[in-house]
Amino acid sequence: MKKILIANLVLLTGLSSIAQYTYPATKMVDSSDTWHNITIKDPYQWLENLKDKEVTDWFKAQSDYTNSIIDKLPETDNIYKGMLMLDSIWPDKIFKVRQIGKLFVYFNLKLDEPKVKVFKRNGETGKEELLASPDMWGKNYNISNFSFDPYQKLIAVTASEGGKEIDVVKFYDIAKNKFYIDSIPGIFYGFTGKPNQVVYMQKPTYDVHVEVPDIDKVFKLHMLGTDTLQDEVYLSYQTNPDLYLLDNSKYVAPFWSDDLDCKYEFLTRSSVSPYMDLYYRPINSKGQWKKIISMEEDDAFALNGAGNQLYVSSKKNAPNGKILLLDLNKPDIKNAKTIVPEKDIPMGGIDQSKNFLIIPYTKNGVLMSNYIVDIRTNKVSKLPFAENTNLTYITPYNKETDDVHIARTGWITPLQFTYGNLAAPTKGEKTFSFRKSVKYPYVDEMKVEEIEIPGHDGVMIPLSIIYRKDIKLNKRNPAYLYSYGAYGYSTGSGFSTDFLLMAHKGVVIGIPHVRGGGEKGENWHWAGYKQSKPNTWKDLNSSAEYLISRGFTSPEHLSCEGGSAGGILIGRAITERPDLWACAVPQVGALSVVRGEFAANGAINTPEFGSVKNINEFFSLMEMDPTLHVQDGVKYPAMLITTGWNDPRVISWMPAKFAAAVQKANTSGKPTLLYVDYNGGHGDSEDKFVGMKKDAQKWAFILSQTKH
Repeated sequence: MKKILIANLVLLTGLSSIAQYTYPATKMVDSSDTWHNITIKDPYQWLENLKDKEVTDWFKAQSDYTNSIIDKLPETDNIYKGMLMLDSIWPDKIFKVRQIGKLFVYFNLKLDEPKVKVFKRNGETGKEELLASPDMWGKNYNISNFSFDPYQKLIAVTASEGGKEIDVVKFYDIAKNKFYIDSIPGIFYGFTGKPNQVVYMQKPTYDVHVEVPDIDKVFKLHMLGTDTLQDEVYLSYQTNPDLYLLDNSKYVAPFWSDDLDCKYEFLTRSSVSPYMDLYYRPINSKGQWKKIISMEEDDAFALNGAGNQLYVSSKKNAPNGKILLLDLNKPDIKNAKTIVPEKDIPMGGIDQSKNFLIIPYTKNGVLMSNYIVDIRTNKVSKLPFAENTNLTYITPYNKETDDVHIARTGWITPLQFTYGNLAAPTKGEKTFSFRKSVKYPYVDEMKVEEIEIPGHDGVMIPLSIIYRKDIKLNKRNPAYLYSYGAYGYSTGSGFSTDFLLMAHKGVVIGIPHVRGGGEKGENWHWAGYKQSKPNTWKDLNSSAEYLISRGFTSPEHLSCEGGSAGGILIGRAITERPDLWACAVPQVGALSVVRGEFAANGAINTPEFGSVKNINEFFSLMEMDPTLHVQDGVKYPAMLITTGWNDPRVISWMPAKFAAAVQKANTSGKPTLLYVDYNGGHGDSEDKFVGMKKDAQKWAFILSQTKH
């Protein structure tokens, strides 16, 4: 077959053709890849070697150049002061409250503190005491989580350095009121079914820029208080080669139920797909692992347990989700009993109290209703508490009871906290004296519309719009669209002080619930996936056209933002319709995806986006790759393209190659800036104040480019 030569659509040089932006020089190299007899020239492939000094110098030059511009934006200080004012209204940001006996443990981000800490108090009215602070780990660490062991005697507190998402754990003994001295030589994966025993994973390197095949990862067991040299291998490629895939498209992870009546231990084999393979064997045995759920056949996306009963959330022949009951003593998923059938709106992630499953359903990603299942009888009923806001989150906080936190929120409804008991709802709702609900200014100025608008093919796209009531439909308002559209994830309607502040300043905020997300169930996900991925960015552009047609804004005032996999959405929306946008902010975005599977975290994403090894998926990847669609001589919108140097999910060369391509090709006279956060990872920040300053700069950049 004759080779077809497809030249990269951008001819790359180092300098912008517009004199006012003289970008750092970027060389071209003669590099290319050939798949399925199609050759793609890739003159920026040299940027993928993040260990090379020439590459790191290039990133540093881009970073310095970007900072020299955004540090001078006139609106930044004003926006930052507005953020600080709104932040001060909720001085103690308390979240993830959990209880053991009378002891409450929770996160608190205090008003003048830059980072989250873990606190405890003995009883609701007890004195608040510090349990863990990030400086216990080191200078650039942030606490990421805490969890209890199944015997409720220990607390594991994890922290990660500089956005790397490599959890370093410390163990706190509740009765002794002190931390163990144990230092785990690997990544903490949880408690096992034995008292004082934990499981962790080791790999040859923890460098986020280096791919580690799944077969090189080893899981070990550690008994607290003992030398780690005594730790035994629990799971590895050498012990169980049949469980590992050599293409790294799935990864293996063991786990144990926190229900001490469960007599089995488990492992999943999963990827970015919402589904999983599930294996099990008798607890504390060295028996063979038995597969009881298949990713490809059973579409199981969540698990809950009660003793030896397993509740399986599945989308098999039920794209909105159903719940099956599986007896682990005789597991047969094909004949499992359906206890919660599919509804006409999508099911979310299941939570569990002592006697109840809590099942949220959310229409279009923005309107939630909850049901509960009594696991003693499997009776299904409506949540016995009022649901009078967009979202009502029900979270159990005491393993031994049916007590639950109730958090109500919406686009313009700040979080309101109460608690109640699912088994005794007639006792009503109460509030914790240490967890306050607050009121914000500007809320009464706002109006929210929840509508559906026609997409490019006539399919109706949910669109949320937030704006000031007195806004004039004169086409001159700055407007901002945020979306994601991948993995079946929905963009929820939670309260955002950023959105509130910017809407107060006259910005029209739009959230299109585009295909590829989960707002209308799994069918909505499949409608923006691999070969159907173009629907994702076309839905965003349709939403932009709708705002224009209503008179909210016009192209010279219109901006968009998306992050991570949402980089595909933003990158392709603006390369397909550059005339539609004034400004774009792809945050830590997947902006160069054809070679994405060869990045350190790339292969695990092939179930969502595809692989170049499959000819159909290869063509889909070419179509969704923003860098391949940059064309020389086109007038592109202003762009603030961001990356975190420690990002373990979207490697920095992906946004870098796109930024370099646009810097050459663009003839609009608008800036194309690459922001590099050397202390951050996948969109997180060094601390609260650094994060707020970054957000203020982002909004100042958007306003400067949308003629605010």
